Amino acid sequence: MRVCLLCEYFYPDSAGGPGAVFSSLARQLKDAYPELDIEVITSKNTYRGQSLALPTYENWQGIKIFRLRTPKSNRASTLQRLVLGGVFTLAALGKMLLRRRYDLVLLVTNPPSLPMAALAYKRLRRTPYVYTIYDLYPDVATSLNVLSPASLPARVLRRLQARWLKSSARTIALGRCMRDYLRENYGLDESKIEVITNWADPGKIAPQGKNTRFRAAHDLRGTVVLYAGNFGQYQNFDNILDAARLLQGTQPDITFVCVGEGARRDHVARRVAEENISNVRLFSMVPQEEFADLLASADISLVTLEPGMEGLGVPSKFYNILASGRPTVAILGPQSEVARVLTEADCGVQVEQDNSARLAQVLGEMAAAPATLTRMGENARRVFLQNHTIQRCGEQYYELFLKLSERTLSKSHEELAPAKK
Repeated sequence: MRVCLLCEYFYPDSAGGPGAVFSSLARQLKDAYPELDIEVITSKNTYRGQSLALPTYENWQGIKIFRLRTPKSNRASTLQRLVLGGVFTLAALGKMLLRRRYDLVLLVTNPPSLPMAALAYKRLRRTPYVYTIYDLYPDVATSLNVLSPASLPARVLRRLQARWLKSSARTIALGRCMRDYLRENYGLDESKIEVITNWADPGKIAPQGKNTRFRAAHDLRGTVVLYAGNFGQYQNFDNILDAARLLQGTQPDITFVCVGEGARRDHVARRVAEENISNVRLFSMVPQEEFADLLASADISLVTLEPGMEGLGVPSKFYNILASGRPTVAILGPQSEVARVLTEADCGVQVEQDNSARLAQVLGEMAAAPATLTRMGENARRVFLQNHTIQRCGEQYYELFLKLSERTLSKSHEELAPAKK
């Protein structure tokens, strides 16, 4: 089976974001199912940080990577994102048409216009595509008030999104909340939606003791509440900072450790400095080989989303936390996939957004109950091994590929069969 993967960012980009996730999936599929002939069409860009001098073509242990020289699309301006994303989309379609015919196309929502290439290729070559939703546009932009729902761009993008979703052979939703959103807001038939969550690698992230190198290097004592990941527009950090202020005087043994980069990091740093929130410490993201040690440094890990983002995205960091065997406190709505897992597996607590008093109360109570933290951490690792390893999720993708391949072959045979007289 010849499979084409479309994504603007890909290996060796490991700075988080969809490219790193997609790269790990491609690697798992090729290693576990070597019969798959995988080609990747991507760009020469990296998601963040300095650009790398990447070759136009690379064979990554059996995965053929074709890199296009296109402008980087993740800009601050929404208009720039759309225009530059369109440039990559057109270049990707051109490259696809120059290659031999694929049996299946797998793509993600980065850039948002990328399904346009998959749909055009389907019409020209009759090749089905699988559409994995990391962030749903324009819904994300309208939810964050970046784009007015009544504006012409939002209305046009929504009509296009509906067409891309309904033209896909399957749409991959990262959680049940996203499946429900697609069904209710786009009228997508549930039979065309597969729920396959994000994942972590159990060989790379495993439960460890709390006496870590990271704790020792930064003289961290007492209870560590960790936020590790992107400081992005989708996350609400004011809830965390407000809770830290409330706990600063009452439970000084609790330290909030925030590790990462992103658009809202300066906002966090400014509040910490101006308000003298002494129990919050900020650090840059650690190298990938030190990430498991960082996660093990936590007693409790945090996940947060802005209100209204449930169903439009699912934080991938949650699965790393589960793998690390630590409980999660999730600051988001109860309908989200993260909140459902926390309740079903008893591996953490969900707290509504904009309720810093409740967040402070929950964190204080958990910090004072080490047996509860141990139980929830064990439950976290258990549910991770059952449902969210990269091996299990890769298997789900592969099973879907086979199902769609059999369906395509059956349809082709029907079309080639002579008409009954």
